[in-house]
Amino acid sequence: MSHFARVVKVVAISLGLFAAMPAMARQWNANAQGAAVDYSQIIDSKANGEFVFVWWPVPEAFPNDANSQVVRNVLARYVFIGIARGRSGAPGLSFYAINDVKILDGTRELTALAGNTIPPEVTQTLTALQAIQHPLRQGIRWFVFESSAIHACTSGKLSVPFEGTTYTFDTPIPGCAK
Repeated sequence: MSHFARVVKVVAISLGLFAAMPAMARQWNANAQGAAVDYSQIIDSKANGEFVFVWWPVPEAFPNDANSQVVRNVLARYVFIGIARGRSGAPGLSFYAINDVKILDGTRELTALAGNTIPPEVTQTLTALQAIQHPLRQGIRWFVFESSAIHACTSGKLSVPFEGTTYTFDTPIPGCAK
C-alpha cells in the first residue's frame, strides 16, 4: 500500500468517526481535535426538510501524527470549503447542484484554484476528504482557495456567502493550542 493510500485510509477512519458525531449528538468534554471538528462543520436546517452543510476542514481536526501530516500541511496552506445543499425525506437524502462560491477572509475575497493551477498535493488532499465516510459525503462539492492571512489558529474571520446566508467561522477556532 502506498504512503498516500495509507494517509487516505487513516484520515478517513479517524475523521470519519468524528464527522458523523455532530449529526448524532453534541460531544461531551471533547478533546482539541473533536472541538475543531465540531466547530468546522455548520449545519443549517431550513424549512421543508432542506439543509445547508458547510465544512471548513482545518488541520486541527486531523490527528497530529505522521500519517496525517501531509493532509494537515496542505490544509494549513490552502482554504478548503465543502458545501452540500439538499433535502431529507423519503427515501433518504437528495442534493441540489451547487454553483461556484466565493469566500472572504475578513472583507477580502479569496482566489479559487481551478484547472491546471491545482497542485498535486491539493488534488491528493481532495481525494482524501472525498473518501471520508460522512453522512453527506455524496452531496458535498469542494472548493479550494489560495492561502491568505486566515488560519484556524490565528485571529480573523472566514465568511462563506451562500444562498442568501453568510456562514462564518471566527478564528482562532476551538481546539487550537492556547
